[in-house]
Amino acid sequence: MKPKIISKVSLVAFLLLSLAASLANAQSEPVYSRGDWVVGLNATRVLTDEDLRSASAGGAPVPNSNLSINNDTTVSFDVSYFLSNQLAFNIFGGIPASADLQGEESLSGLFLGQTDYGPVILSLQYHVLTGSNFSPYFGAGVGRILFLDEKDRALTDFDVEDTWAPAVQAGFRWRIHNNWSANFDVRYAPFEADITGNLGPAPVQAKVEVDPTIVSIGVAYRF
Repeated sequence: MKPKIISKVSLVAFLLLSLAASLANAQSEPVYSRGDWVVGLNATRVLTDEDLRSASAGGAPVPNSNLSINNDTTVSFDVSYFLSNQLAFNIFGGIPASADLQGEESLSGLFLGQTDYGPVILSLQYHVLTGSNFSPYFGAGVGRILFLDEKDRALTDFDVEDTWAPAVQAGFRWRIHNNWSANFDVRYAPFEADITGNLGPAPVQAKVEVDPTIVSIGVAYRF
């Protein structure tokens, strides 16, 4: 299991950065205006921390069972619409990441299944006024976690159910030329998902808790 400290420290650091900038520069000129559209394209790293909350095979609990999910790198995009010079709606999506579900502890050695997955997240963002090319922001919203193209491995009829997740984020943009900006962003969207399949003749049911930290770096263009 990968340590949860990655998620918590990254998020808290950027929230504190945004809050400090907000308090120091509350009267500065805005970077964005009402009606602006901003489109971003990013390289994104999905870091997961996971825990198998329950598992059963043939109706009987599987003791001391766990699993691990690999980290993956993909491409994401996001679109923001500014309601004012500080508030914006943001939608985030991208090319699904790939997840290999490997058994751990009593399930050690079992490659349980494989799936592509990714969130579609809608957030309300608050952009801090700094009076400079540096524009920190943070936000909160809700995401739909989609699981696509599940592939059988040790489990046949392998399936992971789509689910909902709360989502928070923090990051910043740095204007590099006219309407172009560099972007760095951290999102956190914890969720639980139900897994079903068959291990030989025995039907399997499980619930996994996943704490993903989604780290993105890229460019954004303002229209």
